[in-house]
Amino acid sequence: MIAQQRGTRSPGVCLSPLPALFLTLFSSCSMAAEAPFDAIKLNLQVWNLSVKNLDTGPQPYRYGNSGNVFAGADIDLAKLAAIQGASVSFQYVFFPWMRGQGQPAQDHWQGKAGSYFAGAPMHNDIDAGYLARFTWNQRLLEDRLELVAGRSNAKQHFYMANCDNVVTCNDPVIDNSTGILPFPYGSWSLYSRYHLEQGRYVHAGVFESNPQHYLKRTEGFDWDPGDASGVSVLAGWGGEQGFAQTPFAYHYEFNGFYNSGQQIDPLDGSLRRGSSGLLFKFRQTLSREGTGAVPQSAWQWFGSWSWSADDMQPFEHFAEVGVTRLGPFGRPQDSLNLKASYLRLGERQAHWQEQARLAATGEDERTRRGVSRVELNTHWQVSRDLALEPSVQYIFNPDNFYNPQAPLSRNGAVIAVQVMYDLGTALGL
Repeated sequence: MIAQQRGTRSPGVCLSPLPALFLTLFSSCSMAAEAPFDAIKLNLQVWNLSVKNLDTGPQPYRYGNSGNVFAGADIDLAKLAAIQGASVSFQYVFFPWMRGQGQPAQDHWQGKAGSYFAGAPMHNDIDAGYLARFTWNQRLLEDRLELVAGRSNAKQHFYMANCDNVVTCNDPVIDNSTGILPFPYGSWSLYSRYHLEQGRYVHAGVFESNPQHYLKRTEGFDWDPGDASGVSVLAGWGGEQGFAQTPFAYHYEFNGFYNSGQQIDPLDGSLRRGSSGLLFKFRQTLSREGTGAVPQSAWQWFGSWSWSADDMQPFEHFAEVGVTRLGPFGRPQDSLNLKASYLRLGERQAHWQEQARLAATGEDERTRRGVSRVELNTHWQVSRDLALEPSVQYIFNPDNFYNPQAPLSRNGAVIAVQVMYDLGTALGL
């Protein structure tokens, strides 16, 4: 992913604001290759996430590490083969420098951290790498209509990361109820978006839900849908305009989802097909200093609301609100973020945790359904190619999502730092 840069970038590099971090990682807004064919754009990113559980969870003071190397290319077929509006995107992600990951989750870092908020920042990548994207992209109707078909992930197409920070920009309903694979795992997909006037759009996508390919360590090259659990369907509308279009940049998106996969009741093990819910994300500029497409500083606020209509799901709803200062301390390329989150466990999930805990420990404790956190994080653009995103979150009434058999955890903090290095630009790609 291209780190945030509000200053001047090298020629051929697209300017990508942090609210679209997960999308820009897979977009053609990548490093332009100084190659014989300007139709080929290469990208190469190196990331590393380190997390430390300070004083919460079943096993406090634990450490985890997740490394990612993103290597890919976008090929403009209009330039290369005279196919108007067409392109091909490819991206493969390697997972080096892993520590604490594995299955089942309760035996590794996530289980030692215990709660969803504490455990989710650590990616549980168990393979050497995975194919994140291999798609044919087509623009039609004077570029108003976008079509994408092939292997991709819903998080590459929908506005799911709005909180200006990679580490903890996670949503429990998206991760556990929609049926889409975790970032950055690709599966069969078909996506379309139609652009209306003034930045408005409608879009929809269908994505294969196949966690077996992740568990079987296929590295993303097993394309047989025969063992898929179902499909995830997402559709909705949104509006987006950046600072180049309006002084008060914004992005709003509202989606509904349907997951056709088989759902399991945590209490009695009964099965049922289908699950649905709603997702809403937004970011809005409130004030700014400076003119032009790159403000010297600005205030923004952002928020999320997601809801599952299925009482078999682990989480009932999730809400989050935060404020961002763009350009703190006189550095336009940096940002500082403060947010508060609330998560409501499903009633059946809470009762199941109580039963599992009683059977394992003999402790008859009531599961706290309301979980909350406050978090402070920052994006620090150290240089043109290097960015750091440290964060600290304090969790109140932590749930036992990743380790339901453990005793209830006490309130506590988790710290993390994400390092993002644009190796492609550094190498002159």
